[in-house]
Amino acid sequence: MKLAFLLLVLANLAVFAWQQGVFGRLPESGREPGRIARQLEPERIRVLTEKEVQQLREKARQAPAAIVAGVDFAGGQACLEFGDFTQADAARALARLAPLNLGERLASRSVELPGWYMVYVPPYKTRAEVERAAAELRKLGVKELLVIADNSPMRFGIALGSFKDQELANRHLEDLQRRGVTSARVADKPSAAPGTRLQIKGVDAALARELAAVQKEFPQSKLAACQ
Repeated sequence: MKLAFLLLVLANLAVFAWQQGVFGRLPESGREPGRIARQLEPERIRVLTEKEVQQLREKARQAPAAIVAGVDFAGGQACLEFGDFTQADAARALARLAPLNLGERLASRSVELPGWYMVYVPPYKTRAEVERAAAELRKLGVKELLVIADNSPMRFGIALGSFKDQELANRHLEDLQRRGVTSARVADKPSAAPGTRLQIKGVDAALARELAAVQKEFPQSKLAACQ
């Protein structure tokens, strides 16, 4: 019993001595003062505020892009082509580009869109007849139509849409028939359809970013350097 009591007293004395630092101190957990002291100018390291982070993000967003649509603008301005569009999409694209005030820098040219199934009304004999038919279609709610006035076999016919997929063309025809358009047809074979390609000259990096944003609204189109 005396031995056990003596050992307990010695153990308590040893714990007290360790707490007082007689045996030295252990390193502080979770800290490395030596490594921090060895840092180069540690006083310059600080946590950015939320406002400063937002300012850096805004500055990065406004920085001019070096390459857009595969074109390097580091050397100055360039020429870009935007397309190809059907007649309906060309009208939408031009309306979307209007706020950019491109003026004489914007031009367009006709191209062929291969492999499209046309929904159409067969040709009439005269221009007067086809114009009356087009007016009747508009009364039925058909907004997207084109009177064909060139010298092709479809002269004085009415184009009501062109589709890469024949099934989509058939669905469009069914929709027209529900509106009361009984004269519409779908071409048996895909054929070249009239299209439009836009050309923009004098494009700098800032304008190229604007054009790239517009292009995203037309997934079937491309933005590339002028050929």
